[in-house]
Amino acid sequence: MSSSSHFVKGLFIPFRGFYLIMTSFKLFMLALIPLLLAIGVGIFLLVSLWTGTPSFMALLLEWAPWLHQMMQFRIADVSLLGMIFQGLFWMFIILFTIYFSYLVLIIIGAPFYSLLVDKILVRRGLQPPVQNNFIRWLYTTLKMLIITLFKLVIFMTATGLLFVVSFWSLGVILVPILVGFMIAYDCIDFSLECMNYSLRKRWEYFTAHLSFFSGLALAILFFSFIPGLFTISLPFFIAGGADAFASIAQSEATT
Repeated sequence: MSSSSHFVKGLFIPFRGFYLIMTSFKLFMLALIPLLLAIGVGIFLLVSLWTGTPSFMALLLEWAPWLHQMMQFRIADVSLLGMIFQGLFWMFIILFTIYFSYLVLIIIGAPFYSLLVDKILVRRGLQPPVQNNFIRWLYTTLKMLIITLFKLVIFMTATGLLFVVSFWSLGVILVPILVGFMIAYDCIDFSLECMNYSLRKRWEYFTAHLSFFSGLALAILFFSFIPGLFTISLPFFIAGGADAFASIAQSEATT
């Protein structure tokens, strides 16, 4: 399979996941609880952004008056630094809300996402159906919870570093791309965990399928332009990611 087809496959993952969940009653019931959680968190974030951001901005300017002085710098009646700062500020707020909502939903929804991905991989023939499926699900879920908590520390550290980088001119372009790739990898990580991939094998898979992850990262950035949309669509990303992972694995096994 060519790099361009991998890219397109990654780009259409949320639509693939939407189709899977909406055309299968069993998958829909597995995705229902995390979907309701995602809708609730998405609405909460929208309300919080709408009501809390202005007061937070005022508090920040009061705490750091030099920022207010910078924002008064004008060129041809245009507050250039003010526009740049507000753009960076809003980008940081959006990135933080994406991080926060994603991590909250992953931690809470890990048991449901693990079972959802496992069912999809079994349906696609990548996992053998077993009678005592609860043990495998419980084992995978506990591992994903531990891994998710570990990644929480990494993600929050990365958030601070990316915020510093965002003040550079190149960072305005670099930060959203890195965020997209980080979340794209994490969406596929449920499938990698179900297949018992080691850390080394996961890294090799990521580097060998960069075009696939690039398409998925771009889809995540597109959905993030509308606040709350990516949060609500998270179950579709994970389900579609599992199906796309199985499709790639099967196509590579036949070549």
